Amino acid sequence: MKSRRALITGISGFAGKHLASELRNQGTDVFGYTLNPDPASDFADNTDVGDIVDAKRLTATIVRREPDVIYHLAGRAAVGAAWDQQEEVFIANTLGAAVCVEAAATVPNCRVVLASSGLVYGQVDADALPVSEEHARSPRGPYAASKACAEVAATATAMATNVDLVIVRPFNFVGPGQGLGFVTSDFAHQIAAIERGDQQPVMRVGNLEAERDFTDVRDFVRGVAAAGQQGLEGRIYNLCSGQAVAISAILEMLLQDSRVPIEVESDPERMRPSDVARFVGDNTLAREELSWEPRIEIAQTLSETLDWWRQEA
Repeated sequence: MKSRRALITGISGFAGKHLASELRNQGTDVFGYTLNPDPASDFADNTDVGDIVDAKRLTATIVRREPDVIYHLAGRAAVGAAWDQQEEVFIANTLGAAVCVEAAATVPNCRVVLASSGLVYGQVDADALPVSEEHARSPRGPYAASKACAEVAATATAMATNVDLVIVRPFNFVGPGQGLGFVTSDFAHQIAAIERGDQQPVMRVGNLEAERDFTDVRDFVRGVAAAGQQGLEGRIYNLCSGQAVAISAILEMLLQDSRVPIEVESDPERMRPSDVARFVGDNTLAREELSWEPRIEIAQTLSETLDWWRQEA
């Protein structure tokens, strides 16, 4: 299906901004719904303000905008901070997903694309990697649990209201514009601060041995758009690179782009209690059914992320 009118919840967020640009470039009329609007955004005039769990306000937006696809990106995304904000995380991520799907039922033939997370798989044995969509959910930590519950709640609501639902499970999507609280952006932010002289030439880091599956945010949103236009109803798609990269390698690539010498020190406070040693996804289904695959190399992503932080200063 070719989307003519799309509503993005969380349009002012990291992925939301990139998705809005991607859809506009495809010729889609883009509308937004967000709790924290960006007045400088190109989409500010077409964005409504409201909480994702405010069913009345969200429904009013959907009825007025009449989208044929709703891309549900709104929610709380900080994995580490979720340990101290569990109630807020479950309300925003789980209840928010159910509210969005139910509100979508007010518009005939409206599809919902729910952005979940690859973290719903939890700890996966090495012999089961790369992990496919058929693998059971076994989340570790409140953020992952809230996303697993969001999938269940959204699916149940979609079945009850006859809404066309597609779920995407991104792994680690990164790139320019990402805020703090995420490893690649945190590294780049520290390097930019050191280059300016705002921080001593020492990088404070967490677990460098972990291996993760990184995808550029611009590739990720292409996959999200493809899921909205080509995905099969009821299907779940991994959006990932299919390759594991060690955090130490990420740091090394960023340090090679640094303009000044930098030392590295371990910081126990940056170690997460549920860190998974190695995590990589299988993107075969997305390749076959969405004709999607990542295009941007991780080195380019990291270089542009560091440049973005330099400009932000």
